Amino acid sequence: MVNPHKTILFLFILSFTFFNGNAQELTDENTYIINQYFQLNKESSLFENNAKTTSNRLQSQNNFVSLNQVGNNNQIDIKQKGGDSQTVNQLGNNNYYNFINYYNNTPSNFNIVQQGNANNLQIYGENSIINNISIFQKSNFKTLIIKNY
Repeated sequence: MVNPHKTILFLFILSFTFFNGNAQELTDENTYIINQYFQLNKESSLFENNAKTTSNRLQSQNNFVSLNQVGNNNQIDIKQKGGDSQTVNQLGNNNYYNFINYYNNTPSNFNIVQQGNANNLQIYGENSIINNISIFQKSNFKTLIIKNY
């Protein structure tokens, strides 16, 4: 005769094994990429809102540079003579931002957001067209070069 308690215990253990064997692992590459995408979008929207609320404050200050880097191997190279205010946010890996201005002393306010991987943004010089400019570079492996004369 079969013991009913042993049968129930056996079915319970068997059902546990069945459900555990069919559980999806959340460590595959696609899940990682999807999580990174949503994390970067969340951080970018926070930085965009922060940049909007601080833009008035930045216009009144000279030589103000705010840098925020989230990721690996990001680089920022700023060479200037004048009194510029810049907010630079890099979200991703291997992003590069370069700003060179030796001749213009007119203050400009920049808001730069690089979201993605291996993006390259280079700005040479300033003029009235790029005063108070916001650049949102949301891509991967793209280069943008702005030359002002």
